[in-house]
Amino acid sequence: MYFRLRHFRAAVLVLFLVPLCVRAQVAIVVKPVQINYLQYESVFVRVAMRNLSAHPLAFGENLGLKGNLQFEIRRSDRNDPSFIRTPKDAPLPDMTGVILPPGGEKSYMFNLSKHYDLRSTGRYTVKAVLRHPQMPTPYQSKEAHFNIVRGSVIWSRTVGLPLLDDSPEEATVNEDGTKEEKHRMIKTREYRILSYFTGKSNIYCLTLEDKDNLYMLRHIGYDLGPDLRPKCEIDFLSRLSVLLPASTKVYAYYQYNTDGNLENRQILMKTDRPPRLVLDKDTGIVKVVGGREARKDVDYEEIQDIQFLEDMRDPKKSSILDEPLDRDGDLIRGPESLNAKDAAEKASEKNKDQNQKSLLEGF
Repeated sequence: MYFRLRHFRAAVLVLFLVPLCVRAQVAIVVKPVQINYLQYESVFVRVAMRNLSAHPLAFGENLGLKGNLQFEIRRSDRNDPSFIRTPKDAPLPDMTGVILPPGGEKSYMFNLSKHYDLRSTGRYTVKAVLRHPQMPTPYQSKEAHFNIVRGSVIWSRTVGLPLLDDSPEEATVNEDGTKEEKHRMIKTREYRILSYFTGKSNIYCLTLEDKDNLYMLRHIGYDLGPDLRPKCEIDFLSRLSVLLPASTKVYAYYQYNTDGNLENRQILMKTDRPPRLVLDKDTGIVKVVGGREARKDVDYEEIQDIQFLEDMRDPKKSSILDEPLDRDGDLIRGPESLNAKDAAEKASEKNKDQNQKSLLEGF
């Protein structure tokens, strides 16, 4: 039994390590998921590959199978031909386990922000380059373009971080022996709502930051125009309540704390009294007045086609910042962050076949 297994493994290896006269040929296309990305947002691209040869192409850990996928990225709005390099602590995308059968097509999503420094605003070009020992030369895609933009600030508010107690810091001793208590300085953070055009839609994004760090960056809805902008209120714990229209009849409500965590969310329906936020000045509590909470069965027809409400039900799907960052792009300690890759991949799966056809059209 062991003898047969050993020979089976050897046969599989030989299948992929055929003589060098049999060379793989690959068509490769790269396409950004969006034309424009907000500064510090994770930049996703989709890479489609088609094996044009009659020989399977496999990526593995063996030296004969150890290929890689790299991206050549540069600033196209500068007279600088040099490429943006991958940081030493950011490995290239892992291709181990990928197998392209003869004539087969596969499409993958990659987060470029995990591998390249894309924090500066401007216009970028990206090209995918595929290398493999079975290919005589690297195969590369045509250049694609995307932009990193700042967005337009439509609302902002600086808040103080709530203190658990008002106990003083260490007391200082004066020359006469008396003690002087020093109370802690209140730290501040800023909520901001930005609007930017992705290339297809105008999107609202919510950020939470201070002078050194960016703690949160989330898609919260579509920009439906100046008459339907988000309404915001801050409560006594410096939590942000946001109410924004998702359509003419449907509203989304969010409540975030000063760590960027989503504490409450609701889908609300407009009635004869549309939903609105009310701040009780005596208690500092923010309430939603008017409208009613959406009911799954009754209001299904109204909410089924509203994309961002699906994301709103699951906060993991609206985060577009992989980790809290400082201004140098390094990870910071802070609230648990949420990965945008799952959201982007799931959203793209709905049109997977269509995306692959459009990406590889002409090959």
